[in-house]
Amino acid sequence: MKKILVLVVFYFVTGFVFAQKTLLIEKIGTSRKYFYHAGDYMKLRVSRQDTLLKGKLWSVHDSVISISELRPFDVRIKDIGSVYKQFSFPKKFGKYMAIGSMVLFTVIAANHLINNEQVFTPDMFILSGSLLGAGIISLSLSEKRCKTSRRWKIKVLNVNVN
Repeated sequence: MKKILVLVVFYFVTGFVFAQKTLLIEKIGTSRKYFYHAGDYMKLRVSRQDTLLKGKLWSVHDSVISISELRPFDVRIKDIGSVYKQFSFPKKFGKYMAIGSMVLFTVIAANHLINNEQVFTPDMFILSGSLLGAGIISLSLSEKRCKTSRRWKIKVLNVNVN
């Protein structure tokens, strides 16, 4: 019985000692929550210096986070003006649509050159332009600004949330 009690106490103590802190950005009154851990990519705007920071989240402390790609830059949580949530699928889709637009444009132009036709035709611009427009719209929807004010709050959790 004593061994089981010692093992249970040891399990809980090590769980709290080695727990990774989690940065939570939530919208008050809704169920929208975004979690960030050390090593996640993050983009945020610091309100006092009016600086845009992009990079990996190096560490999360009670009132300070460290973020950067090369060298960590400490930011107080109270100084964060807005956090930009990145969505990977619309970003990849937008890039592929823009690349597809350029490829389609060059293939149609090469086809017209080979067949001794007029190189630039309206159908060429309609097809490649529509793909490019879809890519630009998708890229613009790949990022959401969460402005920290009354609605969006930033919290530090002492538990590891996946």
